[in-house]
Amino acid sequence: MSNTPDTNGGLSRRGFNLLAGAGAMLGLAGAASARPQGGNCRGSGTTPGGGFDGNGVSLPSSPFTYVPFTREMPKPPVKAPCAIIDPTNPSQSGNWPWQPGNCHHGVAPEYFNQPSDWQAGPLKLYEMDQKDGVHEIIPGVQTPIRGYDGIYPGPTFRSRMCEPMVLRVKNSLNTQTSVHLHGAHNPAHCDGYPNFYVSPGQQRDYYYPNICPRKPDGSGQWDTTESPSTMWYHDHGMDLTAENVVMGMAGFHIFTDALEEQLVADNVLPGGDQDLPIVLQDRRLRSDGTIFFDALDHNGYLGDIMVVNGAAQPFLRVQRRKYRFRFLDGANARFFLLRLTWGNFTQIGNDSWLLPQAIETNELLLSPAKRCDVIVDFTNAPNEVYLVNILKQDSGRGPGGTTANPQRLNPGVPMLKFIVEGPVVGNDATVVPGTPLRPHHAIAASEITTTREFLFHRSNGAWMINGKFFDEFRADATPTLGSAERWILKNGGGGWWHPVHIHLESHQIVKLNGQAPAPSLRYKSDVAMLGPNDTAEVHMRFRTFTGPFVFHCHNLEHEDMRMMFVFDPRTTPTQAPQPIQSYYP
Repeated sequence: MSNTPDTNGGLSRRGFNLLAGAGAMLGLAGAASARPQGGNCRGSGTTPGGGFDGNGVSLPSSPFTYVPFTREMPKPPVKAPCAIIDPTNPSQSGNWPWQPGNCHHGVAPEYFNQPSDWQAGPLKLYEMDQKDGVHEIIPGVQTPIRGYDGIYPGPTFRSRMCEPMVLRVKNSLNTQTSVHLHGAHNPAHCDGYPNFYVSPGQQRDYYYPNICPRKPDGSGQWDTTESPSTMWYHDHGMDLTAENVVMGMAGFHIFTDALEEQLVADNVLPGGDQDLPIVLQDRRLRSDGTIFFDALDHNGYLGDIMVVNGAAQPFLRVQRRKYRFRFLDGANARFFLLRLTWGNFTQIGNDSWLLPQAIETNELLLSPAKRCDVIVDFTNAPNEVYLVNILKQDSGRGPGGTTANPQRLNPGVPMLKFIVEGPVVGNDATVVPGTPLRPHHAIAASEITTTREFLFHRSNGAWMINGKFFDEFRADATPTLGSAERWILKNGGGGWWHPVHIHLESHQIVKLNGQAPAPSLRYKSDVAMLGPNDTAEVHMRFRTFTGPFVFHCHNLEHEDMRMMFVFDPRTTPTQAPQPIQSYYP
């Protein structure tokens, strides 16, 4: 890790953060230690006492009572553009509220050098302010947050293939930030590289071309099998990701193209009000309503309040029809094993991408950052159905058990109540298990040109990959653009779980512990979930953009404590390690 001084009296950025965190913890010792009283239901964790820190010490319980399922599930607002510019209409030349790149941190150079077929529709300009806000996770309890536009979760973006956007992000906080659009195929400048900051009081223009990679056959055509669907964005600032995310800095970004639009138009998939993004998280509060966060606990944050779209255990009214739920595990370190108290899930997507065909399942195992896109059919459901987490997890190191056999709770923790109302709705969506969705092209073993191995492990109380700490200026892998590689991702054990997220490209899990993965994991992923001692073999292509980019454990405390590497795609074969080839401060 580079120890480049920041501006805090000569200390490195990490050193300053650790000292600041220690001071904050000392100043708040003993807060929020009271247990709830009375018959009301506390935001219950999955273990008595709400879990343990990295030293095995019980974490303080949130000292509030509330009645669950009395508050409707919030639905974050859809973000509207501040301007829509049609490049074919010269009369709009005066409609620009600002010029992309005319700000402190600039815009990606690709904005000025884009191929002609990148833009098939209007350019949309957006503005978003990162700022402090106040939010009620528990009804009546005012909790300070950091939010995109000051709200939690942040606003939902909706974008379309080849309709580019420039998002001007302002930082009104007192800490540096970096916005990562998780699951996107974007230039390095706007990928949320950890030290490509938005500094306090400054702005950065994030240019999202909203394209997918091109086909590997040399035709130049778009590889629409790679077109994403359910993405999300969150803070990715170096050393501060965990704290910023737990304070509220995350939101959805929904992407569509002609194929998915046709599935909705043909009434195969639900759309409109029946298509709902849902983020699952956990939080722990102090007695003054502030969010409890220990900057010195690097094992993983666990809360004792189960939070859905920013609200503790809410309800959702549904009709007797099919709904599409885009579930996201937006927690720092908590995993979820989800079941319904009635019926099964029909899974249609994994992480950012639709599956080739719908798959029926009765359980969904989610690690931090993973998404499961599912259909739930309430046509013949009872009047009340619950979404329940049945996974036992005592600490930030991960759940009990293994990925193949995680340790279950009986009973589980209900997170969301569905209130099923009204008569059966006719002309409902037709999707069922086996329905074709988005085609998939497997990366063949014959295409692989390079194999790399990465061991995720713990040493001297910190997190490493291949015996090295993260260095933001060192490229640990330098794939060649146009190539395909095999990456072997290994968990070094110790009972830790490591969900590994690789930026820029999808990866295809070919083997998990030497065997074919579960059907829903055999296609495209952007998070490979590694349980204790697991090994995943993945295939990846590298296309379009030179680096640098990162891959890392998505237990955010592990990421902040240096379990992250840099990969830096290049136009010519290069032996790693190397200095990164581009830097966009």
